[in-house]
Amino acid sequence: MMKRSLKLGAVCLGMAVLLCACGKGSTESTEAASSETETAQSEAVSETVAETEDTNVYPYEYDVESMVKLGEYKGLTYTETDVSVSDDEVESQINSTLTAHATAEQITDRAVEDGDTVNIDFEGKIDGKTFDGGTASGASLTIGSGTFIDGFEDGLIGVKPGDKTTLKLKFPDEYKTNTDLAGKDVTFDVTVNYIKGDDIVPELDDDFVKGLNIDGVSNVKEYRAYVKSQLQANKESEAEKSKQSELLQQAVDNAEIKEIPEELVTQYATQYTDYYKQYASYFGLELSDFLTQYMNQTEEEFNQSAQDYGKERAGYMLVVSAIAKAEKVDVDALYDEKVAQYAEQSGYADAATLEKDYSKRYLNQIIINEEVQNILEENAKAVAPAETESETSK
Repeated sequence: MMKRSLKLGAVCLGMAVLLCACGKGSTESTEAASSETETAQSEAVSETVAETEDTNVYPYEYDVESMVKLGEYKGLTYTETDVSVSDDEVESQINSTLTAHATAEQITDRAVEDGDTVNIDFEGKIDGKTFDGGTASGASLTIGSGTFIDGFEDGLIGVKPGDKTTLKLKFPDEYKTNTDLAGKDVTFDVTVNYIKGDDIVPELDDDFVKGLNIDGVSNVKEYRAYVKSQLQANKESEAEKSKQSELLQQAVDNAEIKEIPEELVTQYATQYTDYYKQYASYFGLELSDFLTQYMNQTEEEFNQSAQDYGKERAGYMLVVSAIAKAEKVDVDALYDEKVAQYAEQSGYADAATLEKDYSKRYLNQIIINEEVQNILEENAKAVAPAETESETSK
């Protein structure tokens, strides 16, 4: 059974701002991947985090006082972020939702023409028998696209929606998609269901809102309020992540890291590699192919990125653990309460069940990360963007 992921701000910090403070590889892949893969990416991160083994080493277990000389970590500043939501943003989000629910106009009163996109059912037979990949229902096909074998698309020109036609064709001699079909005669019984017209965007009314099945939202007024609250929550979440990243970066920059254990670097570099292997699997690709297609990297370059990431992350986490020890964070005193809280937030039945999936040592590190995050934030000051830029210039 797959482990549930710990959906906590502390984990984001604890996992060293995965994909936020790492090397060349993760940035490029994030930019290359489309928005349609964001869910897969999130799942890949969660699964990678969840695979923590009890044999792992954790920064707080080292003599971090000898490895790290802390600089200023209190009194830091972070850029104040505007989290207000305008009416225009609400309307833009609503319009995006309406567009996402658009349906194609179904044209049925004329014959198919070249360039039309049609919805079809078809059944292919060779020697009177169907074959794998030769039958489909509700398939979308643009006439003239060359998607199907020669003669298929041209054979539908002039056919009216609702009519059925039989196409007697032949697979190309050099048919590479399935060499078993190469050069064979084939018949396709095709029914044109409709010709796709322009997208019809639904109107924003109470019926549309009810169809979204949002708890407690049944009319347009409630829906607008709901959208605004969601946008507000998203902005606040992003602002919090930005603040955490900014403060942690300053604490690390202000510290002197004298020594980084090689086993810690290797461990984090391995996690980096495992993450991308998992991510590649969502595309049905081996890591080497994923690197070429999505990251424009050689394996040698990727391995260097993994090593750089491992070193960077290890440095971050050593600083976090050094701050925890300097502040005398008592993990044992916090453990029971925190783990019960994590279990509830992550959908576990109880703390004991969570502990079966994640070792106590791992959970200790999570607690340390969260406590340090709180220390940095409680002692930090927000400044306006212009003020931050001025300080940076100095």
